[in-house]
This record gives sequence, structure tokens and C-alpha cells, in this order.
Amino acid sequence: MRCLLTLLIAVCLFTACQSGEKKESTNDQTSDSLIVDLHPLPDIKKVDSIDMHFFPDINDQKVYTRLGVNDTGFIHQITISEMMNGFAVNPSCEYDTKFFCFAGGQIVKTLYVAAQKDSCHYIGYIKSGGVAVKIKMSDSTALFINQLRKKSR
Repeated sequence: MRCLLTLLIAVCLFTACQSGEKKESTNDQTSDSLIVDLHPLPDIKKVDSIDMHFFPDINDQKVYTRLGVNDTGFIHQITISEMMNGFAVNPSCEYDTKFFCFAGGQIVKTLYVAAQKDSCHYIGYIKSGGVAVKIKMSDSTALFINQLRKKSR
């Protein structure tokens, strides 16, 4: 009986020591996760050019005007600053522009942009699994995109 009690205490101590080690590793994982990049599309940070397609009628995507941009300030505004805005929940308009984002000559992501309507500005993209995400876009960025739209004609 005495041996059984000693064995039970040893097992309890061993289990307690093991759970303490797990807690320490969990805390390490939590501190590591704080270092992780919180940007919704980390690959888009590498973008060095954007090919913009402006559609007069989104239902007819065979007709569009096109403009290429490699201005790092504009690219940073779209790919970094605007992407950190809040979500656009059920926007009342469809996109009117596609941005094909390139890094090193390879397409990284396609962004769907609504900039023409005064009350409806967003940048959208498709996440893996086909989930559509729409992010609010500032009025100033929408105004600049519409100025670029006029240049593309």
C-alpha cells in the first residue's frame, strides 16, 4: 500500500511538472505571434507596379481603358495604408476598376476597386477559399483614382 501511495505521488508530481513546461511553451508561442505581420495580404507589400483597368460598364469587361502605374507613393497608399482600413459592410455599389498588382513581373493579387460613386468607395479582394473581402477606401484615394481614370482616356 505504501509503495502504491508513493507511486501515485510521483505520477502527480511528474504530471504537474509536465503541465508547467507546456505553459511556458505556450507563452513563448504567444510572444512569437506578436511579431507576426498583421497586414491582411503580406505578399502585396512586394508590389512594384499596378496595371489599372477602368470599366465604363462593369457588365461589359471587354471595354476598358488601361493605365500602368509604378509610383511607389501611390502603390504604398493602395497596398499598405488603405488595406489597414475597416471593412466595408454590404457596400451599395459594384466595383468599377480592377488593379492587377505585380511584383517582379509576376501578378501578386487582383484588387477590385469602387471609386466612382460618391457614397461608395472600397477596395476588394478574394481570399483563399473564394471569400470576398471589401475594405473602406478614403475619399482622397478615390478622388486620385478618378483623376487617373481621366488620364487613361
